[in-house]
Amino acid sequence: MTQIIDLMKSRYSERRFDPDKSVEEAKISQLLEAARIAPTASNRQAFRIYLLEGERGKEIMSNFNAPMHIVLTQVEEEAWQRREDCFNAAALDIGIIGAHIVLAAEELGLKTCLICAFNVAELTKNLSLPPEEYPILAVAIGYASSTSAPGPRHTARKPLTDLLRPIPCD
Repeated sequence: MTQIIDLMKSRYSERRFDPDKSVEEAKISQLLEAARIAPTASNRQAFRIYLLEGERGKEIMSNFNAPMHIVLTQVEEEAWQRREDCFNAAALDIGIIGAHIVLAAEELGLKTCLICAFNVAELTKNLSLPPEEYPILAVAIGYASSTSAPGPRHTARKPLTDLLRPIPCD
C-alpha cells in the first residue's frame, strides 16, 4: 500500500508543461485504458472520452498549455440514479475516472491538471457534442517543464481530527 500512498502524496497539479515533448501513443493508450476500467455506479459507464491533441486540441483548450487533454462528458440519462432523492451519479463517476487518469499518468512519469474551469457552451460547440452529452472534466496531460514545482498550498491539509466525524450515540 505504501507505493500508491507515496504516488498520491507526490502527485500535484501541473500548469507548466514541456512544450517540446509530446505524450507517446503507448502512454496515451494506457491512460485511456485507465479511464475505461474505472468503476462507475452500477457499472453504467455513462461517460464519453474525447482525446484532444495537436493544433486542434491546443485551439480548443487554449487556456491550458498542455500537449494533450482528455475531456470527459456525462450522459446523464444513462447514469445510475438513487430513487429516494434522484441523485444522479454521472459527475461522481467522472471524478473517479479522472482520479484513475491522473494516478496512471503519474505512474507513467506524466503530469496532469484536472480542469473544470472552462466555458461549457464553447467546449460543447468545439467538440460538436450531441445534446445528451455534457462536459464535466478536462485533464491536461504532458511532461513537466523545467520550472515545474508543486504549488505553495500543495501540502496544506486539514488535520484528520477536523475531517473525521464520529457517529452520534442514540
